[in-house]
Amino acid sequence: MLLPFILLSSSYAGIKLSNSYTDNLYYIGEIERGGNQTTVSPFFSYSGFLDFDYTGNASMIDFDGEDIFIGNQFEIQKKFNLPGLGNRNYLYVNGYNFFPINYRNYGLSEISGGDSLSLYIGNLLLGLGIEVGYVDFISDSVKDYIKPEIETRVSVPMPYFYFVPGFTAGFMVYEDARLPYYDFSLGLDFPLTGDFTIALSGNYFQLSLNGSDLPLSDSLLLDPFFENEGIAKNVALGLSVRKTFVKQKAYLSLYLNLFEKGFFKVDNIQRDDSGFFVSLQFTKIVNNNTSFFVGFSSLVNNSTIENLSYTKNNVSGGIQLIF
Repeated sequence: MLLPFILLSSSYAGIKLSNSYTDNLYYIGEIERGGNQTTVSPFFSYSGFLDFDYTGNASMIDFDGEDIFIGNQFEIQKKFNLPGLGNRNYLYVNGYNFFPINYRNYGLSEISGGDSLSLYIGNLLLGLGIEVGYVDFISDSVKDYIKPEIETRVSVPMPYFYFVPGFTAGFMVYEDARLPYYDFSLGLDFPLTGDFTIALSGNYFQLSLNGSDLPLSDSLLLDPFFENEGIAKNVALGLSVRKTFVKQKAYLSLYLNLFEKGFFKVDNIQRDDSGFFVSLQFTKIVNNNTSFFVGFSSLVNNSTIENLSYTKNNVSGGIQLIF
């Protein structure tokens, strides 16, 4: 009975080893300190009746056993092919956990599940989705929450590019509060040639307290690790470029993001950040099992809170092995 399942399945596993140097480990202006971060990332992928993907991450700062961070991420997906070429439906479950060995209050776990539909209507590709997620923080200073949301998008073919507007709306549901949010997005995809693509994107995110208390303690709004939990508004513009060198079996990726973030007001202090993030990575494929990569990234953050204005530059390199 299991023979068809085995014959139609495939899998691979591997490991990525990397090291990076940054001039700002803590994302804070007044205590900028450089250091190395060494990372080991095993991964596994299986395709069959169900598709399963796993990525682990164990990193250490400056080879110090006191600064070890462990993360695990997985996705389980079931794909259904619907009538009509390219029409599909996906049921999925995603999970993630972050566990610092000696900084327990920074640990968290997330799990989410949903249904995503891709359907062609004429020459339009319509996407519809519904998802429910749960985020659990180890720290008692941050409230756990459930996050149900719906998403819709449509890909419209235009001369020389695809026009992709989208909309997401939902709630962050705490014990005693429901915070509504919405996110408008817009993408322009330019598949210029088979080896060269450009994509432009933009989004506007808004979250409302709706008369409720802050979901985390005031002091943590100034902690870079928890800052995403205090964002009330986010406006972003992105550029992604990929060039493939077919004969050399290599590719170059460029990503640029401009952002402006507004945070919930605390004690009449308003934090607003703006800046940009840029990254460049070159990858060389040696054979079907081995590839090398080197990269550079830079983050510039300007904030109305002086200590949170900083720059962070990062140089990295590594190897990926597939077994």
